[in-house]
Amino acid sequence: MQAEQKLLHRVADRIRAFAMAQRASISDVCVKVPGGTAGHTVSPCRTAGCYAPGGRYPLPSSVLMTAVTARVAGVTQVIVASPRPVPITIGAAFVAGADHLLAVGGAQAIAALAYGACAVAFSLHEALRL
Repeated sequence: MQAEQKLLHRVADRIRAFAMAQRASISDVCVKVPGGTAGHTVSPCRTAGCYAPGGRYPLPSSVLMTAVTARVAGVTQVIVASPRPVPITIGAAFVAGADHLLAVGGAQAIAALAYGACAVAFSLHEALRL
């Protein structure tokens, strides 16, 4: 288990470093055009829903790639959904800094995330006590 924890942290650190470089390369733009200005601003979403398949082989990489990137982008609330979260999935969510874990899978999970199912999700600290 100790080796898995170290691996999760090492991978999360690599993903975080790359996501930070990506974020630094994107900036707000404002260009004068005839009659005014055009441009865009970059701002994070308030909440991100991250899905981790829970089939025969768990994919903690799905959790790390989505939740770590969301945190670096500045998302304030990160929810991970997985149908049967196994310890490695829960550990990846914790290492990634997720706030909640929703033990639902498939289209139901995507719909729940889209409609704001955070109210029924476990806080990640509750999930770690299960």
